[in-house]
Amino acid sequence: MRCAWRVCFIAAGVLSLAACSDESANNVPTSDSSATTLAVNSTDASTAEQSTTTTVADVTDVAHSPATGDFVGALEDVSGQTCEQEADGWRVTGTATNPTGDAVDYRVYISLLNGESTTRALVEAEVLAVAAGTTGTFDVLIPLPDADLRCVLRVERRAPGT
Repeated sequence: MRCAWRVCFIAAGVLSLAACSDESANNVPTSDSSATTLAVNSTDASTAEQSTTTTVADVTDVAHSPATGDFVGALEDVSGQTCEQEADGWRVTGTATNPTGDAVDYRVYISLLNGESTTRALVEAEVLAVAAGTTGTFDVLIPLPDADLRCVLRVERRAPGT
């Protein structure tokens, strides 16, 4: 009987440790389907094109680290945003207006949600070196065929290069 209890306690301990493991330690979204790599292009205030490669996947566990260093939430700096389904996926555009007295960089996180909370895509667009009082634009195509999605933006403003 004592042996059976020991086995139960050991099994419970192993299961407890397994439940606490962090599969998202590398801040990589997990997915049940294959990922798609795409180029995300945006332009800064000087209209110089910036290009970033981003992976799009069916996101089921978002463990995306926020930026490090000093940044300010800047959703109010973004206007004129659109989020429309096209033949090739979802096109998300907008303009970031720098209200500060210095040049800034913006990072725009774009989530496509199915329903209230299922994240179908999460991509980033950077709008770099936006001079004081000027605007920069972002234009992202997310190749996801799902219909009836909604866009949610998170916007960060920081000093250039940080």
